[in-house]
Amino acid sequence: MATRIVVPHARVSAVDGSVTRLLDAFARVPIAAVISRAEELPRALASQVPAVFFLRPPAFHLGPLVWAVQARGKMAFVHIDLIAGLAFLAREIGVNGIITSHSALVAAAKAERVIAIQRLLLYDDLALPSALAALDHARPDIVEVLPGVIFPLVVDRIRARVPLPIIVGGFVTEPEQRNAVLERGALAISTGTTSLWP
Repeated sequence: MATRIVVPHARVSAVDGSVTRLLDAFARVPIAAVISRAEELPRALASQVPAVFFLRPPAFHLGPLVWAVQARGKMAFVHIDLIAGLAFLAREIGVNGIITSHSALVAAAKAERVIAIQRLLLYDDLALPSALAALDHARPDIVEVLPGVIFPLVVDRIRARVPLPIIVGGFVTEPEQRNAVLERGALAISTGTTSLWP
């Protein structure tokens, strides 16, 4: 069965690339809904999450999806590594920000005045030093650490080097895991586990 999403007819006139707004929103509700299938969006729109992360959005339908999120007062982010055209996303679609694991795209996002979230994929202890060096170079607005279950083990090393807000994602599927990373100082979690969306 196809999912029908009612969207406004025109995009939001001015993009809100305010990191402060996002940080304040995460202070109230520290969860971002991760959307990888269109049928998940209505639940995210009805939830209290302040931000929606689109991981594999359909390029031709992205505008209406972003506008539906923004029409509900939420912020929309697109994983830029999985879709082309940052300038198009910023200027025509009006995304609030992008998610990327590539340092070069962080500078491009800042040039377009959208929030840049840089993902750190920490697959082993050797990845951390190079990931931190990449953050020093790129200077994103926010860092997303993946997989989230290792965050309690590396948070002190990250914080000692990078004074940026941190979102945690990947393998955070239980309330206890969510609570553990939030207690260790994560700003928010990003999760596709709908039972964790308030």
